[in-house]
Amino acid sequence: MRTTMNTRLTAPSAASAPGSAPASRPVSKRRPGERLLPDGSAGAVTRWWPVLWPRIGGEALLPLPPDAFTVESFTRAYEPGTLAYIYCSGCGEDHRMPAVATGLLGVARRLFASIHKVSVTAQVKLTDRLRELNEDRYGSVTVSADGYLVSDRGFDNWMFQHILPGGSPLPASPVSRSNKCLRVRLPVGMAKDEFEERLHQVMQAASLNEWLKTPEAIAHCAQIGRSPAEFSRMTGYGFGDSIRWSEAKEFYFFRPKSDDADRLIRIAEVIIHDWVTNPASREKLVSYKSHGQGYVQELPAG
Repeated sequence: MRTTMNTRLTAPSAASAPGSAPASRPVSKRRPGERLLPDGSAGAVTRWWPVLWPRIGGEALLPLPPDAFTVESFTRAYEPGTLAYIYCSGCGEDHRMPAVATGLLGVARRLFASIHKVSVTAQVKLTDRLRELNEDRYGSVTVSADGYLVSDRGFDNWMFQHILPGGSPLPASPVSRSNKCLRVRLPVGMAKDEFEERLHQVMQAASLNEWLKTPEAIAHCAQIGRSPAEFSRMTGYGFGDSIRWSEAKEFYFFRPKSDDADRLIRIAEVIIHDWVTNPASREKLVSYKSHGQGYVQELPAG
């Protein structure tokens, strides 16, 4: 029997604000570079390194009360609107090259971290979203060791991952588990893009590209003999005879079969609860209307 998830998600202290890393963690007795998995393992994190990996929402996430979605103050104000889905995906497993870690799996193995794409779609047929990701080769563009833009292999083989929390959403929550996704019934007036941007805002500190700018990333990359730029991710979107380069910001340090999944549920619940019960929140939109989301490179006329 599943229980609601109140136990591990505690209010932040002055030393640990939401979205920030903790001041310290228990000291490990492992040696830097010590092997965690045997040779040939399919796992991404094969060795241990002394690095404080960020977590979505920070170490301390403010919980909601158990009756957050059943009290009159919420039920009176909440009106069901658009249906959206939070999904977790990965790519890189290729039966044609089983010994070569390509795609996002290759990035995770080179960095020795658990990384997945976490995002939102309003498409009821979720597999259509995978087709789009494969067509765009989402996140394939990076910087080579000698400083050139390159396109990695394996980013045309996206697949959904199971999101397996230890607990369950709160009673009457607009967030529920579904097949390889979280089903979210947004309130009337909240667009899918607004929800998605608010989700990213809360999880931003655990975004791969954001983390690569930190001193922790520089130190970790130095100890494994790589440059942070080698792990940065971009996507080149084609529009007729032009290309738009955009940062692939939806890659997060996220383990879908751990309490990270519980944290993801709670983050979604907090966003919706705040929107419904806090009128001031609805006045400060996070999403934006962008004409390019990057620069456009016009190709020579044929």
